[in-house]
Amino acid sequence: MRLYVAVDNQKFKFVGNMAKTFQQLTETVSEGQSVRVLTIFYDSKKEKRRFKRELREAGGNLLKAAQNYLNWWNTIHQRRQRRLEKLQAKRPG
Repeated sequence: MRLYVAVDNQKFKFVGNMAKTFQQLTETVSEGQSVRVLTIFYDSKKEKRRFKRELREAGGNLLKAAQNYLNWWNTIHQRRQRRLEKLQAKRPG
């Protein structure tokens, strides 16, 4: 995903998967600043649908959508990590 945004009339480009892009966005933008999407290039249809769904649920607020997505992403990875740890504990040797 490539995301081009304007933050208080200053342009930024974020590149990577959706989680990495949103992580960079949340690190760059503070709460009081205005964020406007300039252009988005998606890597897949699934990513496009997920982005639009998150943006719609956040009421068009890109920063809130990014934070919501990152919360979901971190939860999924924590569950995956715990599941792998359980599998490792069950395996003999």
